[in-house]
Amino acid sequence: MGIVVFYLRNKAEDAEGLPPDWQPQCLAYSDQQMSEALAQCQRLRADPRHAHVVMSSELRDMVGQIGVAAVEDGRTPDGEHYDWSKAGRAGMSRRNAMEPPKKRGSASNE
Repeated sequence: MGIVVFYLRNKAEDAEGLPPDWQPQCLAYSDQQMSEALAQCQRLRADPRHAHVVMSSELRDMVGQIGVAAVEDGRTPDGEHYDWSKAGRAGMSRRNAMEPPKKRGSASNE
């Protein structure tokens, strides 16, 4: 069992005036059934009788280690080039900028 979809199902949804009766449910998939598991998650989330739809996996066929343990001189431990940085997600890095950052609302920035 490589992938499991967990969700809550409201058993009392058809009964008028009764509070929700959330029952935990799960569906198991093999590692090769990722597409089917994702599609089932979408169907479950679209149905108002279901809540807290989540998917968990232990994909055994992953290649390499999860994440990067260290980057030295722009290379990962296995020698691969690595230049991603968290700072780069918000825009260009200021590391090699030719001029200092401009402040918002300053006269020289308008």
